[in-house]
Amino acid sequence: MTVEPILTLEGIPFLDDATRPRAPAIPGVTPMQRARGRRLGLYHRHHLAELAAVRAALDRFRSGTGTVEAVSEGVASLSMVANYRAFGNLCGQQCQMLQMHHDIEEGSVFPAIRQDASMRPVLDRLGAEHRTVHALLERILQIARAIAVDPHRDYALALSRIYETFEQIVISHFGYEERELEEAIGFYNAL
Repeated sequence: MTVEPILTLEGIPFLDDATRPRAPAIPGVTPMQRARGRRLGLYHRHHLAELAAVRAALDRFRSGTGTVEAVSEGVASLSMVANYRAFGNLCGQQCQMLQMHHDIEEGSVFPAIRQDASMRPVLDRLGAEHRTVHALLERILQIARAIAVDPHRDYALALSRIYETFEQIVISHFGYEERELEEAIGFYNAL
């Protein structure tokens, strides 16, 4: 049985800085509170390093110097998927890692900040962006399953195209989140 991947990105709302709400400055925030808020970036850097490793394997494949199998092996060796043996599990693990990251934000970080009504539009937007990231992960997972069943070049190329969009969206989202929550995280003792 072959899994048919979705090869388009229709229906995924892309992120646009012009439509993103801005967090108001918080009067009285200290340099120490700002520094606490910047810790979120440390978590994001870990995720971005993992994404870059996947990107490198995909780029080698696209340039003709790598194979679908090498992409699979490269992905399987990443720290976030070290206990997974098959490529199809990459996306499941990556989805779990990002879901856990977003669950922590939405379950612990955001409620502490939400007490400030002026921050709610930013938090609502970040939640919507989390859903966009997860919609893309679902599409990536679908193609990864197709590759696991049939390691066909077309599937790998489709994965590469969607992954590129996913990576750009995650980078954009992380930057927005770090910028807008830097003061609030420390001020409201949210992380």
